Amino acid sequence: MNDFSMPRGERAVRPDFVPQEDNISPEIARLEKQKLWTRTWQMACREEEIPRVGNFVTYDVIGQSIIVVRTESGAIKAYHNVCLHRGRQLTAGCGTVNKFHCSFHGWQWNLDGELLRVHDRDDYAGCSHMQDSDLGLSEVRSASWGGFVFINMDPACEPFEEYIAPAQRALGPMRFEDMRFAWYKTMVIKTNWKTALESFMESYHVASVHPQYLPIVDERNKSFAEGPHGKHIYTLERPMGAPSFRTGKPVPEDLREGIASVLSVFKEWVGDAEGKGQVTVRSIDAAQRVLTELPAGLPPMDITMAAIGYMMEAAAKVGVQWPILSMEQAMDAGVDWNLFPNMVLVFAFDGCLVFRARPNGDDLESCVFDMWSILRMAPQEVPVLEREFYPDWKDHVDKIPKLLVQDLRNMEGVQRGLHSLGLKGLRTNPVQEVQISHFHEVLHQYLYAK
Repeated sequence: MNDFSMPRGERAVRPDFVPQEDNISPEIARLEKQKLWTRTWQMACREEEIPRVGNFVTYDVIGQSIIVVRTESGAIKAYHNVCLHRGRQLTAGCGTVNKFHCSFHGWQWNLDGELLRVHDRDDYAGCSHMQDSDLGLSEVRSASWGGFVFINMDPACEPFEEYIAPAQRALGPMRFEDMRFAWYKTMVIKTNWKTALESFMESYHVASVHPQYLPIVDERNKSFAEGPHGKHIYTLERPMGAPSFRTGKPVPEDLREGIASVLSVFKEWVGDAEGKGQVTVRSIDAAQRVLTELPAGLPPMDITMAAIGYMMEAAAKVGVQWPILSMEQAMDAGVDWNLFPNMVLVFAFDGCLVFRARPNGDDLESCVFDMWSILRMAPQEVPVLEREFYPDWKDHVDKIPKLLVQDLRNMEGVQRGLHSLGLKGLRTNPVQEVQISHFHEVLHQYLYAK
């Protein structure tokens, strides 16, 4: 029988154990609201969402609302989304303003958060703390990295440079800031925010959930802690394009078809209706040249590098330059990172899938889940950004990439299973699921800090 009242030390996180109450307990959700969300750096939006003066995005989490805006100077600032008169929220969603206007009583602020107008201000004559300096919008700490804008509601939070340092070291060379939105999907999922996010923190599930990869990808991987974050890498015991060791099949003598197929699978399973997803269609098509322009019998690495060369050549023709990573940098980057607390990056070649999860109000069994594709595109290739919202993802499976539907189908079943009296804790793989156990270890550091 489950006993969630046991002393915390007896249910502490280990590399091979995570207490399931972390994802189902109302007390954990209460502690998160009190000690996690208001004290951590969180990705609020992409810089490309607010390219011009007055563009804003509203970021909502656990009943708190933050405005992220491009100011007159071109700088990005963030404010608590609240009128200092009676508490009316100033913005919702995203848009463009030349000032912040409260629609209740007409108070106004400029984009730098400075007070512009109080109706009938002389009524406040003699009242204390009514100087302009007392009534500016309450600023929230913000910072940018990789084209992402992060906010932190804690004025005494750790410096952003310390928070992002591990990712900057390993992922900075990839220049995510040069990528642009291919698509933007937000949905409500009937699962805890952590359960949803953890689905993308490991590749241990690939053989069971994504069997289409087994003929062309050896998915054996290792997972590592990186400061408060985590990552995993493929061990490369077999070259790209070779079947998984699980199939029992040998590595083919000619890997041209396998390497071309890896890119084709990205298009079919991770792409939208146009094939855009984790890799540009431009690169997918260019990589097929290995089938017709390379002789049989080349070493696997020669074929892989030729495919990458074809992709880079196609990019250069439209004015896109790839960053050049050394083999050491590529290995350090890996294939998947989670940035604590609620963001995951899954990348390949010239694109990245971005996942973000947040509690859906006070319903700990439900979350708001963002699923984005960002790609390395020339200006003429960038589509108009359309934010799609699905109140129930199951009603929109035709609009979600097939591989991600495979992942979504597991999440709600996992969330229900976490309540089972037959479960004594989650037995995470101590090699391939370190991202998950480490994530919970860091979570506990926040929740149980004195």
